[in-house]
Amino acid sequence: MSIHASIATLSTLLLAAGVQLSSAAVIARGISTDPASFASTRFDFVVVGGGTAGLAVAARLAEKSWNVGVIEAGQYKPNDPLIDIPKNFGSTLGNANYDWIYMTSPQTNANNRQIVHNRGKVLGGSSALNFEIFNRPAAVEYSAWSVLNLGSGGWSWDGLLQYFKKSETYTPPLPEDAFPNPTPTRRRRDEEDAGTDIPTTFLDFAEGALNLTALDVSTLLAAAGAADALSTSTSTSTESTGETKRSSLERRADPFHGTSGPVKSSFNTWYSDVASPFIHTLQNEGFDINTTPDSGNNIGIYNSARSVDPATQTRSYAAPAYYAPNANRANLIVLTGAQATKIVFNTTKNRDGTYTATGVSYVYGGVSYTVSASKEVILSGGVFNTPQLLELSGIGNKALLTGLGIQSLIDLPGVGENLQDHQMTPCSFKLKPGYHTWDELRLNSTFAAQSAAQYASSKTGILTSTISVLSFVPLQSFLPTSAFLNIVSSITQELMSNASSFSLLRWAQYVIQLGWLFNRDVPQVEFVFVPGFQPTPSSLTPAANTSYVVVTPVLQHPFSRGSVHISTADPLTKPTVNPNYLSSIFDRTVLIESIKYIRHLASTAPFSDIIQSLNDPPASATTDSDFDQYMRNSLQSLKHPVGTAAMAPKSLNGVVDTELLVYGTKNLRIADASIFPMHISAHAQSTTYAIGEKAADIIISNI
Repeated sequence: MSIHASIATLSTLLLAAGVQLSSAAVIARGISTDPASFASTRFDFVVVGGGTAGLAVAARLAEKSWNVGVIEAGQYKPNDPLIDIPKNFGSTLGNANYDWIYMTSPQTNANNRQIVHNRGKVLGGSSALNFEIFNRPAAVEYSAWSVLNLGSGGWSWDGLLQYFKKSETYTPPLPEDAFPNPTPTRRRRDEEDAGTDIPTTFLDFAEGALNLTALDVSTLLAAAGAADALSTSTSTSTESTGETKRSSLERRADPFHGTSGPVKSSFNTWYSDVASPFIHTLQNEGFDINTTPDSGNNIGIYNSARSVDPATQTRSYAAPAYYAPNANRANLIVLTGAQATKIVFNTTKNRDGTYTATGVSYVYGGVSYTVSASKEVILSGGVFNTPQLLELSGIGNKALLTGLGIQSLIDLPGVGENLQDHQMTPCSFKLKPGYHTWDELRLNSTFAAQSAAQYASSKTGILTSTISVLSFVPLQSFLPTSAFLNIVSSITQELMSNASSFSLLRWAQYVIQLGWLFNRDVPQVEFVFVPGFQPTPSSLTPAANTSYVVVTPVLQHPFSRGSVHISTADPLTKPTVNPNYLSSIFDRTVLIESIKYIRHLASTAPFSDIIQSLNDPPASATTDSDFDQYMRNSLQSLKHPVGTAAMAPKSLNGVVDTELLVYGTKNLRIADASIFPMHISAHAQSTTYAIGEKAADIIISNI
């Protein structure tokens, strides 16, 4: 039975068992299916995209009694078990009733494969489709956002923390659910750091490239937490004293979490018995348990929070969190099933040379309409749809637009550039018999029926569970110094060779990324542990009577950069998505080394004790060449694309300023993950909510 078939069967069982899904049970009073009436309504604000950040902005503005209209291409789907039941994550992917189903252009370095990008086409956006992981990166990563914007706008960790807290109601894990933390049987001692300086040749070139800007290399390295990376004499090791940075098992009821926000975050109460051997193996390798990963220090193994309401054990996403509580408001109207096609501007510039957005054109049922906004238009279409709509509206690279017959309104070459994504290569293993994983739902129909009944009656059991075992690590934690230095040498040589093609933003980013490599508090790789089958190149479907475990390395800070651009003036044609996966030697080498390290973990007790055999890569893969080919064949996206309307100074190829205003406009803002100037070592969901909350406060303070 396929994964989707087994999920469909489970959903049928749940409905038969009388499961009540109450996470989004509010009647859809504010939903409009009348495009003409919507177009004639007098709105103060029009939000394009009812997704993660879009609904956050819309709800907060509506709470201030302004009239707010939301244009959403998807439908409102309350009480939908495919969305709401935690274990059903992934079941909507590839279903056009929920998913835009973007495909990349053929990726040269991934054997010309087109790689799927699932994006939410439903009220709630990708928060309705994602895998519910609710985590945060290292604090210093937001320092990079801040320094790239010259410290303006409060985009550091300290500036964003209030919005993380404002967006969530946090329930800490039960004491008995704390990850096992025995004294490791072996501590992996770091090798000597002698000679591990950032190559000064690249930094000298970078200094020269940035000398016409307000940025300098020293400031960028300080923001990366690597101010002393040119001198390792101050480096110390806590391991020499036998102490660890994160040895406390305190509950996470701390100053870093919110207690009354719309999104509910909580922890699993069901865990597979294969998780503990994996965690213990990592501990034996020298990795620490991190009990406070949301504090700005996310290094180590941790039990991740997830966006699940602990009271109902249903997904907590933007529609039930932000829209449903405000559905009775007469001043908040959501038009579903409508696709925005253009931002409408006054044709005459303002005295300061900016354009004023007056509304949005959209298509509904093949008919075009235009709705007006008296104050502002907020673009929250997401990382692919946002640059598409900007370009369709005449904002973007003038040469590209004129070539497609679109009148250039604002020449803004950064639109659609700077695409960054978390790339991954899943590694799977067949388990010895007798372990309890998600595969039991597929292999045992009696157990599946019992689990459905249990969920229906008590909201407990396996169907409440999600991915929770995450490990975020720097390269030095699993690579010998020689391998680390080879990676640094190869990437700096590559950067020097390609320097003539860099924008100033990329120069600044690469200085920061090199600094991050030497800052062991900034993860470079995430290891995601999945207790059950997931498709891999050699195993698109699971074998009969077989259980699996998957460990996936995910690149956190790729040096590859891609783009999203329209290829036609037709607004209903999807843009071209080209992430340029694996175009950097850094990305390729780190993923190969990560695959090799996972192979090492699989041969290390106690994890090795539960593994029956290697699955993917197969046992026949033993050389770097074999792993390279596997990587190119198996590369996938973790579905965290960011950065295509970067928040950065216009002189650095930015698209929006620190108040999220599109350069050259008076009242067009962007609030979604496209504004990320650099990627982060976390899943994007909680940061995107924070952006929505912060955007609302920015707007409220400026009106």
